[in-house]
Amino acid sequence: MHNPQLLENLLRKLPMGACMVDVEFRIVFWNDFFSDRLGLEEKDVMGQSLLELFPEQARFLKKKINSVFILKNESFSYWEQRPHIFQFQSSRPITGEETLMFQNMEILPLMDENKEVQYACITIQDVTAQASYYNELSKAADELDQEHKEQARLIQKLEDTKSQLIQSEKMASIGQLAAGVAHEINSPIGFVSSNLQCLQDYAEKLIKVGAFAAKLIDKTGDTTFAKLKHDFYERNEFDYIKDEVVDVINESLDGAERVKVIVKSLKEFSHADTKSWAHSNLVEGIESTLKITNSEFKCKVELVKDYEPNIPPLFCMVMQLNQVFMNLLLNAGQAIDDSGHIYIKVYTEGKWQKVSIRDTGHGIAPDNLSKIFDPFFSTKPVGSGTGLGLSLSYGIIKNHGGDIEVKSEVGKGTEFIVCLPQRSESEIAELN
Repeated sequence: MHNPQLLENLLRKLPMGACMVDVEFRIVFWNDFFSDRLGLEEKDVMGQSLLELFPEQARFLKKKINSVFILKNESFSYWEQRPHIFQFQSSRPITGEETLMFQNMEILPLMDENKEVQYACITIQDVTAQASYYNELSKAADELDQEHKEQARLIQKLEDTKSQLIQSEKMASIGQLAAGVAHEINSPIGFVSSNLQCLQDYAEKLIKVGAFAAKLIDKTGDTTFAKLKHDFYERNEFDYIKDEVVDVINESLDGAERVKVIVKSLKEFSHADTKSWAHSNLVEGIESTLKITNSEFKCKVELVKDYEPNIPPLFCMVMQLNQVFMNLLLNAGQAIDDSGHIYIKVYTEGKWQKVSIRDTGHGIAPDNLSKIFDPFFSTKPVGSGTGLGLSLSYGIIKNHGGDIEVKSEVGKGTEFIVCLPQRSESEIAELN
């Protein structure tokens, strides 16, 4: 026998979250699962905006709920993508400790007899148990992988010795490959960007046409035309699409522009063969290297640059110096655990051009300072580095007739100063 009250009571007592909102995101139902875990009774939230009640998740919830009303299909969010949509507490099955509940969310469309979506029902499942087991298995797998890496350390040292002997040839090949990839990407990204710009112009004109048509219809004063226009625009979600298409095209243009910047950086980074000497600007070399390495530490590091203006080009092996800068920048970023600064300074001092890369990381112990340029020496955990980066960098700078100075204080950071002589081509030829 159909009993609405019985069904409503069942929904309230379900061991999962259930909440319904209307097209204005106002709460029309709120079960005990939500009340118990958030401390908010149904009577206190009825009629309130879900987005105002959860401002930190408002943008995400609005996007998910809108898709249900517009597309009339279910919408999902799994804990791997967004673990804690609502701040529910749950006990971890393995440790028993209280932690934030891992959640799967499903939003269902509730339609009337005309197949129009009147409400969206948000359901929340507690998947903390599955997530905890998965995380524990991942942790165990990581530990096992670490053991395998440690066991392979001695074999890796032998392979790294060979790698050191052929490093110059390898870098030359990488440079040619990077240049080739950059060349191949350049053409398609060019016409993609051009087409997107045309599409942006077309979309703006189409939006203007739609707006102009609406004004013409409104000016006629004909209620029949006005109603037809309103119904047509509403049925095809004209206002929603009008705003969304501009954002989508702008985001696509921004993405294409970022690809072009990366391609340009690859071309600059691989500008010369590892054995080719050429006149190059150190600032340009550092900037092109930063564009490649920035993704490794941009979330935790603030870069502070101090470039002396009008520094003359230096006769050098461009790509090898870029390799040195890459090693020093990556090391600086890895020395910073949570957040900090990397200070980059390029300046002249007499007949020397100098590059200072200083970080605010954990620093190097005094006992290790004399060993950092030794092959295979590393302060990183086993399996996290070969210990060849600084050794190779030292060899490259010495091959340029230069030197690397290092200053460090535990807990305060480290500074590497690359010193390169400003020499003529004939002087460099005598050295080599």
